[in-house]
Amino acid sequence: MNTMPASSVGRGIDVKFACSIDVSTQSYPQQDQFEIFKNAHAGVADLTFCKSADGSFPARQMVWILGSMVIVSSMLPGAGYAHEWRHLKKPALDNWYLWIPRRSVDQGVGARTMPHLHCLAKPFHAIVEDEGACAIYFPSEGFVPASILDCLLDSSIQGASGRLLTDYLMLLVRSLPDMTVAEVPYVVEATRNLVVACLAPSPDRVADAQRPIAAVVLERAKRMITSRLVDRSLTPEAICCEIGISRSRLYRLFEPLGGVAAYIRHQRLVRTRSAISSIEDVRPISRIAEEWGFDDPSAFSRAFKHEFGMTPKEVREVGWNGAAAHVRRERFREGAPTTLRQLLQGIA
Repeated sequence: MNTMPASSVGRGIDVKFACSIDVSTQSYPQQDQFEIFKNAHAGVADLTFCKSADGSFPARQMVWILGSMVIVSSMLPGAGYAHEWRHLKKPALDNWYLWIPRRSVDQGVGARTMPHLHCLAKPFHAIVEDEGACAIYFPSEGFVPASILDCLLDSSIQGASGRLLTDYLMLLVRSLPDMTVAEVPYVVEATRNLVVACLAPSPDRVADAQRPIAAVVLERAKRMITSRLVDRSLTPEAICCEIGISRSRLYRLFEPLGGVAAYIRHQRLVRTRSAISSIEDVRPISRIAEEWGFDDPSAFSRAFKHEFGMTPKEVREVGWNGAAAHVRRERFREGAPTTLRQLLQGIA
């Protein structure tokens, strides 16, 4: 792993995985913002500024290198800000990549948000007016069989496979800041298995990809639970019906989290904690608890203290943020890759 300081090597499995590149244009003058964004892609693709009301281009790009993969997450200004993405005429790289645009509902989601498969060594251009994108770059050999890639050049991955791959890659991007160095090889292999299974499904390939598939299904269940936390009719049966799995599979997915009922209770307790510790919410604690399904004040207080180590009254007095301190560390290493092209060359 070449993105961590040498002094971090060997400290154990808890060493956090570090973002290799984090470029934001928003701290630069408006007229320079697109040029900064374009330079971040120098040697990989050619970008042309197409449209902006005031000449600005507020964007951010984060890049992680995971062995044979490079993950890129871009936050773009969205509608009204367009740029053209074009592969170089004389490319120095032949990496393939899966590109997933992010668009708001009013821009039209549908099939256009499915993953698209491209190769930097092949001609391609597109006008981009998205709110962001997620991309996974991988080498032309050894990651996915060439016979599969050649058949899918410049195509979108549709249907259940496309939705599964989109959900997984978005989940992977959200998980990267919490990943440890020791987990990287396993994540790479799981991702490779899922990409192959989604590009060319077969019973054997799907079996090899069960771990990342389970992670996606679990994430879908969590999102469904989050959207219906205030619903007292939220039951395992309702969750199974919503996401299309059996009750036994649901229980297996949530077993490492203490069970689906425990997970729902924890999420509801977290919501009560946020409300109780807010200086803007002056409702009685019992009212807040009742809103989230806790009708017995004594049982709620016991469950709250068991979960967080403080009673609801104590949290209201000091505020949750005052009860716990968090320290962030940023890691730097002299000589680390500073451009997307350098990272891609490292996995070519």
